[in-house]
Amino acid sequence: MSTVLVVDDEPGIRQILREFIEQEGHRVLEAADATFARRVLAQEQVDLMFLDVLMPGESGTSLCQSLKDDPDCRNIKVILLTGYDGERSWQKGLRCGADIFLVKPVNRQRIKVLLEELLSPESQA
Repeated sequence: MSTVLVVDDEPGIRQILREFIEQEGHRVLEAADATFARRVLAQEQVDLMFLDVLMPGESGTSLCQSLKDDPDCRNIKVILLTGYDGERSWQKGLRCGADIFLVKPVNRQRIKVLLEELLSPESQA
């Protein structure tokens, strides 16, 4: 069973993602902002993160960049979530090291496919 951290300041988004991810058999942790996410990461082994781009305080892209620069966290798969669809947002997301850039709203089938792709043994190598 993999552990997935959902970081989003909107409780409704966290709840939807929790339900989708748990239905696929994974353990879910939640954080409402980057500060709390860092606390969770200091205490838990996380395999994948759903990370909102725009949050109060530190942005998701900033947190993603610092995780990818950290030898202890760089292997965590990161799916950046945004409500904005556009070339500039997409490029910024990929520059910070995100594995996937996903535009809200999310759907169950897309989440299922992403979990299978990113958490498969082949993607962990």
